[in-house]
Amino acid sequence: MRDFLLIYVNGQRHQIYGEHGFQSLSDFLRIDLGLVGTKVVCAEGDCGSCTVLIGRVRNCEMHYEGIDSCIQYLYQLDCAHVITVEGLKEEGQKIHPVQQAIVDAMGSQCGYCTPGFVMSLVAMLETNETLTRHSVQDGLTGNLCRCTGYEQIIDAALSLNPDVIPRASKRFDVKAMLEDFTEHVSQPVFCEYEEKWNGTGQQVQFFLPTSLKEAVEFKQKHKNVIIVAGGTDISVQMNKERLEPNYVMSLTNLTGLELLEIENRTMTIGAKVTWAKLGEFCQKHFPELVEIISIFASRQIRNAGTLAGNIANASPIADSLPFLHVIEAEIELTGSQGTRWVNINRFYQGYKNKVMTQEELITSIRWNIPDPEDVLKLYKVSKRKDLDISTFTAGILLKLKNGKMQSVRLAYGGVGPIVLRLPKTEEFLQGKPMMSAIFQEAGKLAREEINPISDVRASVDYRSQLAENILMKFFHECCDNQNKKEAA
Repeated sequence: MRDFLLIYVNGQRHQIYGEHGFQSLSDFLRIDLGLVGTKVVCAEGDCGSCTVLIGRVRNCEMHYEGIDSCIQYLYQLDCAHVITVEGLKEEGQKIHPVQQAIVDAMGSQCGYCTPGFVMSLVAMLETNETLTRHSVQDGLTGNLCRCTGYEQIIDAALSLNPDVIPRASKRFDVKAMLEDFTEHVSQPVFCEYEEKWNGTGQQVQFFLPTSLKEAVEFKQKHKNVIIVAGGTDISVQMNKERLEPNYVMSLTNLTGLELLEIENRTMTIGAKVTWAKLGEFCQKHFPELVEIISIFASRQIRNAGTLAGNIANASPIADSLPFLHVIEAEIELTGSQGTRWVNINRFYQGYKNKVMTQEELITSIRWNIPDPEDVLKLYKVSKRKDLDISTFTAGILLKLKNGKMQSVRLAYGGVGPIVLRLPKTEEFLQGKPMMSAIFQEAGKLAREEINPISDVRASVDYRSQLAENILMKFFHECCDNQNKKEAA
């Protein structure tokens, strides 16, 4: 077992011990290493000013992605290579071609956000992405600029010729890093230190297991262990001092949780599969889910966050949950007694209250692919279209047979302490034809089945009205789709 984290930054090797591993990557870069090109504004992963490239080993090769460094803690980055804006410059260059393009297009004013934009564009080049207006806009969704505007930055991106720009990762001795990582990655990491607070001390520990057995034993030994996969929510809480965990377990080096497959029309997703990988995989079978994934988080967040984390966070406005509830997804829980599968509709017992025992952790999620005649619609209402916390969410799944609705499933989020299935409304719609009057009546029933509150995002009345309106929206969309099919 190691007592240090192994991280490379711009090709330089670093061993991180004790409390130094319990800091954000952005703090480590700026304070410990003096690499102040990485900027911090929000410390929430919203603005993208802290974007860096993270290289991880997959299938014996290094793969690089853009990540928000403000919400990546060092214990998540063992055996990873970090490339910052300072690491872009080739020998003999003044600045990187992406930086030069932004200069030429006048795409920077105060310049504070510029390194983040540069790194996001470099990440696109690293993955050989074709630079079109649409792809650039998508790739820069997680980067905010409040003085230049975006047109000049997009113009700069479109002026680039990816074929003549060397990949940033090629500057470094990747082979040596791979050998170093291979030697160390199979060793679990355990670090602890004593944190002084008001004259008293408390032990803080973080652990990186390499097997499920080690992970379960650590959870069994300690209460209130914080499990971190992507850390895109936990890290925000820690940055804002809303959470000070004593025990953290990072799944970084835990193997066997990357499964992503469809077998016998059942889709299975490992707990470490990121939103980015899930979105790519779902293009064929679940375009509705892909659309939700694309708007609820930036590319930097999707490259880190996981579906399992969204489930474990247990928020009633989590964007994935209405889909999972209507698809009747099952969650695999692994503990000291082995594994068990729990239907997500029985997983939550109250606000942030789950059926998991102390030593259990989520290891995978599975669901059946709907039949061709099934109709699936997912909805999210928020103040902004992109990158905003939901005000209201909904999932609707039903089968249309001979013009009548069968197997009706409805789930609403943001209208109670947990995501709610609507059994009375489901029963009312069962066997009935697709008619406006039917859905108007169903909307009134749905309104009675929910229990919303007023908060900073919406009032009780607004959410209650949405419960009705979303069913009418579903009805009209189904009618429009049917008319298009008949016209074709």
